[in-house]
Amino acid sequence: MNQASNNPEISSFLRKFTFVEAAVLVVVGFGLFFLPQYLRPLWAWEIAPFNARFLGGIYLSAMVPVALMYVSGRWSPTRLVLPAIFTFTFVVLVASIYHIDRFNVAKWQVWIWFALYVTLPASAAYHLWLYRKWPRDHLEATSGKLRVSLQVSAVLFGVYGVGLIAAPDFFSGLFPWRLDHFHSQLYSAVFLTGFVMMLTVAKRATRAELMAAGVMEIVFGVSSILGLVIVDREVHNIDWSATNTIVWLAFLVAITAVGVAMAFANPVVTNREH
Repeated sequence: MNQASNNPEISSFLRKFTFVEAAVLVVVGFGLFFLPQYLRPLWAWEIAPFNARFLGGIYLSAMVPVALMYVSGRWSPTRLVLPAIFTFTFVVLVASIYHIDRFNVAKWQVWIWFALYVTLPASAAYHLWLYRKWPRDHLEATSGKLRVSLQVSAVLFGVYGVGLIAAPDFFSGLFPWRLDHFHSQLYSAVFLTGFVMMLTVAKRATRAELMAAGVMEIVFGVSSILGLVIVDREVHNIDWSATNTIVWLAFLVAITAVGVAMAFANPVVTNREH
């Protein structure tokens, strides 16, 4: 267990703000994934079945590290989660502004969407600056094999995230269902966040950070596969023998496997950074 001097408490404001964020993720994640027939009509834009379940899985996976950050209330795992929150919400905000034509500003849901995606990255950016000199001497080295896996995962996440933004027509072809430019660039936030998280814990991390990142990847991988199966049972629109579908499923299985490795990994005790 980390000493309090190495792992100080985060501010009361940030912890309360994180509680609100976690509550929103619970409602939205469970709503989109398990009860899309009720939440889809209330969404900020018109959302198709595959995208609804996929977004639900994204929010369910994000709920895990955010909830752990709230429960812990300490610098670790906040050191990992806070940059992930900023990356995800900032990219989503930029994509939403760029595709503002997709939103009907007469709907109250749209105003809530933009209110959330302005305040969330603003809060994360402020606290990242506020905690920029907080200690890192509680971090331990990750094992060699896990480090390589995380570094490779970070590269793949980063390349794919940038690709969904820069060349959405090409890179969205990996998805088993068709994506427009808006959703392609919106989903880039998922992979760029994965890049940030994997890079953050690749060399040095705490047990809590590896657990937070690992469980998030497990939930994302499993929910993405389940969501695809559930929706296709209703619409019968997926070609399961197509190369892109097979690669997509293999990608999700690999993400889940890396998540399991992180969730059960223990950092190697070695000389610490000062």
